[in-house]
Amino acid sequence: MQTPISRRSFLQTTAAAATHSLAIAAGPRAEIDVGSRRQLLFDDFFLALGNGQIEDYAHNIRWTLGKVRKDPRRNLLLADQPSETGLAWVCPLYDGGRYRLWYNSSHPSRWGLSVSYAESDDGIVWRKPVLNQIDIAGSKANNVVFNGYPGTGGIELGSVFLDPNASPGERYKMFFSAWDTEEVRNHPFATEAGVMRGAYSNDGLRWTRYPHIFLGQYMDSQNVAVWDPQLRKYVAYIRYKRATYGGVATGDHPVQPTRRGRSIGRMESADFKSWSYPELAIAPDFEDGLNVELYNQPYSHYTGADRAHFLFPSAYRKREGTFHVQVAVSRDNLTWFRPTRQQFIPLGEPGSFDDFIISVAPGFLPAGRDELALYYRSGNRPHSNAVAGVKARVPNPVSGMGRILFRRDRIIGIEAGSAEGAFGTRPLVFEGKRLVVNCEPTGPDARLQVQLIGVGIAPGEDAVRGKFFDDAVIPGFEFAKSQPVSTDELDGAVRWPGGAELGSWAGKPVRLHFRLRNMRIYAFQFLA
Repeated sequence: MQTPISRRSFLQTTAAAATHSLAIAAGPRAEIDVGSRRQLLFDDFFLALGNGQIEDYAHNIRWTLGKVRKDPRRNLLLADQPSETGLAWVCPLYDGGRYRLWYNSSHPSRWGLSVSYAESDDGIVWRKPVLNQIDIAGSKANNVVFNGYPGTGGIELGSVFLDPNASPGERYKMFFSAWDTEEVRNHPFATEAGVMRGAYSNDGLRWTRYPHIFLGQYMDSQNVAVWDPQLRKYVAYIRYKRATYGGVATGDHPVQPTRRGRSIGRMESADFKSWSYPELAIAPDFEDGLNVELYNQPYSHYTGADRAHFLFPSAYRKREGTFHVQVAVSRDNLTWFRPTRQQFIPLGEPGSFDDFIISVAPGFLPAGRDELALYYRSGNRPHSNAVAGVKARVPNPVSGMGRILFRRDRIIGIEAGSAEGAFGTRPLVFEGKRLVVNCEPTGPDARLQVQLIGVGIAPGEDAVRGKFFDDAVIPGFEFAKSQPVSTDELDGAVRWPGGAELGSWAGKPVRLHFRLRNMRIYAFQFLA
């Protein structure tokens, strides 16, 4: 007769086998290796399910957005050149100690959009140099750097990015949409006369179009491409037209799904020539409501922390014609999640240059010590699909560029209100001797405490047989001895009295257990 096996023994045996298999295959580790790199708490990646013995279940917490402030100078870019009649998408970069900007411009006596160039020493006051490259209305005395090519009526700028993987002659890359009736017919993905294409440059001013068609469809709004050093691929986020809802495939009367409207799609390429067919990355859902589509695809890699990717789509409220910026996050530039549907950037007051439309541009730019900036395209009129009564409110439509500022890391954080909240992390392995947190009070009597939990250090019920160990709070690192952090801190030190030293636990699996009240925490980091 076979001897019954207990659940604990089964788990022990399974865990041992799994550990052995992982060692052979060099697969994913059970612990998250955070080293001494900054870690953002913008999703549930770090959060553990909880342990009843230690009571580190997540409770009374929520994800909320950090504070942003608009630049008081308001509209930073106007169509103020003789060759310009309007502005559209903007794409800034911080390159070689200066701010550089590529933007869509419209022109008199010419159908379609061009790409123009500006630069700045401070990211606030912009110069439009006369480049004498492209003829607009009979003159080359302008700042236009690219206006398409034979067979197209202009281009809709997606993005310009620096490619560290490229040869010097192709260091700058451009991703754009165009109407192309000559070459699109033989493309395998062609569905219309529009295409997605690219161009390259050695200085960002003189551009050469790639001969390859990336996608045989015209995707309007700001499509963005980047080089991802972890994936070792180019990744593009584009307008996606195939998200649906409401389909029923079973039964005698199946129902065809309905098109959901604007969403965000994703493509990949190994060589910036041949691209995968777009797949859905993010779509509006039940929580957004049927009056909302996701407009714009401003991808931004956050280099100040480990595994941090952001998208700032505009929740387009069709009836009102307004764009309300949201935040989506990813750890791998593959899978995306919106922790909250709060509005990240407030629309301007009635009559201001950004009271209807805010479309964030790709990329975080420096804006002073411990501060970052995001730029955005603005509009003071509703989208064309808004109801007629709303449209009539704007007699003189203007498009421009604004920017917001925020303190580093403070985009999304975990918050508890006046009722104390708590959460614990999954097992971590760190380097260093001390722990710091980025946190800010949100109400009176704010406080944050941390205790350190050792993974598998306490004898369990089967300890006499040497088969099982539990997680346990490490003596000297309990909540009771944690000195509360109660002030606004970018790198607030977490301290325990009596000279408790974290260094002895470096390289060993541990878990952090946070307890907070009227406090929001954005990030943590172990330092030397």
